[in-house]
Amino acid sequence: MKLQVQYNRITILTTVLILLLTAIGTYFVLRYVLIKQLDGDLKVEEVEIIDHIDKFNALPPATVYKDQRISYAVSNRIEKRRFQSIVLPDSTGGDQELIRQLLFPVVVNGQSYVVSVSKSEESARDLVWMILGLTIALLAVLTLILFLINRLLFRKLWQPFRLTLDAIKSFNLTAPVKLEMPVTDINEFRELNDNIRLMTDKVMKDYQSLKNFTDHASHEMQTPLAIMNSKLDVLIQEPELSEKTMRLIQGLYAAVDKLSRLNKSLLVLARIENNQYSTVEEIRIDLLLKEKQDEMQEVFMAANINVTMDLQDLETRMNKQLADIMISNLLMNGLLHNETRGSLNISTTHSRMVVSNPGKHSLDKQKIFKRFYKSDPSAGSGLGLAIVQQICELYGFRPGYQFDDSRHVFSINFGDPR
Repeated sequence: MKLQVQYNRITILTTVLILLLTAIGTYFVLRYVLIKQLDGDLKVEEVEIIDHIDKFNALPPATVYKDQRISYAVSNRIEKRRFQSIVLPDSTGGDQELIRQLLFPVVVNGQSYVVSVSKSEESARDLVWMILGLTIALLAVLTLILFLINRLLFRKLWQPFRLTLDAIKSFNLTAPVKLEMPVTDINEFRELNDNIRLMTDKVMKDYQSLKNFTDHASHEMQTPLAIMNSKLDVLIQEPELSEKTMRLIQGLYAAVDKLSRLNKSLLVLARIENNQYSTVEEIRIDLLLKEKQDEMQEVFMAANINVTMDLQDLETRMNKQLADIMISNLLMNGLLHNETRGSLNISTTHSRMVVSNPGKHSLDKQKIFKRFYKSDPSAGSGLGLAIVQQICELYGFRPGYQFDDSRHVFSINFGDPR
């Protein structure tokens, strides 16, 4: 969820709550004020009635007007003066109406009376609702205006941040160019830009150092490996080598070959992580599988592995060298972990590639694609499937493993190519 959407949601909810509380508070305040005003009018009538009694020693005539009533009732006990709100039938014979009433005792010619002076609350209530409606409408209009102004202001204030995001998105380590940050007067954004600039400069420097180290280390390691191979070639040609010495030399050959393959695998992983395989093109995976099968035909025959292929057109976008490495590693994995006189089944659909070979037990799905994990300590370097996993992560492919019907089934779901 965007920050502006979240901010607007909180603002709207807060505003609605404030408007609701304001409306409730305004209603009760206005009603209290208008009731007090009615009570004041009733007190005026009370004073006039008492003055009339004092002057004429008689009750003034009872009256019934549209919004005011004065009535008297004989009382045999002393009544307390009080205000009250009651509902009485409308004087016109219509619906009931809410009135405000003042009751107070008087004595005329030795007789006690309770005087009732009433005024209708309908006009006051209508006035309350009218004022309340106008107040809410005014607050709603003001809130809407403030919301629109705030929205425009919010967008303008956050414009430097959006420009900073665009600059970060365009940053590419494989073609490092100094990051250009937008100029802003806002201290927080300016501090953010300065720190991002420092961070990217350090990342570019570290990336270049790592890239140089990877290239140099690979080159430097290949040289002594080549020397070791050449020395072993010379040594194996020496006459009268004992059988024990020959076995030692063969072990050295195997160790040097394994070290060489390990060096190449680690170099590939480092280059993938450093995004050095940046060029992409349309790759026909089915055709590449056919080429690899032809290249490795003699290897499969020597290992008595029967290869069957069911290939449909499968096309994706990726680096051609990485596609070659990915397919080679899957086929070599199926070769190294196969059974004697085993089989290797290769198939493709429009979005999926599957390589399967027989096996005795299932492998650990949680570890099979991790670096240096080997189900058989003597086989491979433990990096082949890790490289496949790294390549799939680079392009968004989904590698998978299942043990089905006594066969190891490795698959890659290509989905929609990037």
